Amino acid sequence: MAGHMLYNVLPTLSNYDVYGLARGVVASDSVFNVDVSDTSALKKIVQENNFYAIINCIGILNADAEDNPSKAIWFNSYFPHYLEEITAGTETRVVHISTDCVFSGKEGNYTELDFKNGVGFYAQSKALGELDNKKDVTVRTSIIGPELNTNGIGLFHWFMKQSESDTIKGYNRAFWSGITTLELARVIDEILKQDISGLIQVAHEEKIDKYSLLQLFNNIFRDGFMQIVPFDGYQIDKSLRSVRADFNYIVPSYEQMLNDQRSWMLQNSQLYDYKLN
Repeated sequence: MAGHMLYNVLPTLSNYDVYGLARGVVASDSVFNVDVSDTSALKKIVQENNFYAIINCIGILNADAEDNPSKAIWFNSYFPHYLEEITAGTETRVVHISTDCVFSGKEGNYTELDFKNGVGFYAQSKALGELDNKKDVTVRTSIIGPELNTNGIGLFHWFMKQSESDTIKGYNRAFWSGITTLELARVIDEILKQDISGLIQVAHEEKIDKYSLLQLFNNIFRDGFMQIVPFDGYQIDKSLRSVRADFNYIVPSYEQMLNDQRSWMLQNSQLYDYKLN
């Protein structure tokens, strides 16, 4: 979800030469076709190119992590630290993306100082993968955004695949405080410019329930045509807040972030299999 957005947006924000790396893609001057589990090939690329930063967007998600614990541990836990290891002693910075799912969601309003009490292989493998040192940075957040994968599992992707004749449920006791993937690109740009390191949480200052979030999706992307009913049978609060004072960045309103995302998607509609009203 995040990788393609960062690849496309970061060059528009600053004077970056951005390279992509993925498996099963067509290689080009700016894209490496590499499976990161081939650590020798990856290490060779990293050592030969002297990158300013490496942004790790790789992750084994939710159900896949629970079904494949060894894969989750390798990609979510080991791999970020492998990147840290092979760039140690260089000026290359690793920017690792983590998740609010390292927390259980029983309390909410979590800070960087709170104990990571998430349950399951996804939560625990992501918790183990977080980097916290004086050169690299872990951005702990929660993201929504358009996906290239037609089988994506993100909330926004799920919503956009619903028929306008469908009635869907919105959890009004499930709270969230994340950002769009477009906003994540802007955040990472500022993190690099401000030389932020260690663990930092990036979230909106006010949490929103999933029912209200779906209503924003509906109004901005579906002209209000979808029928969304509140559902209070599920309760969780993974909202985040940061206690760090050294990062100068204000997350825009949810409405602004989603309107910005809509504008970007319209300008890059060839990337997506979505109907935009």
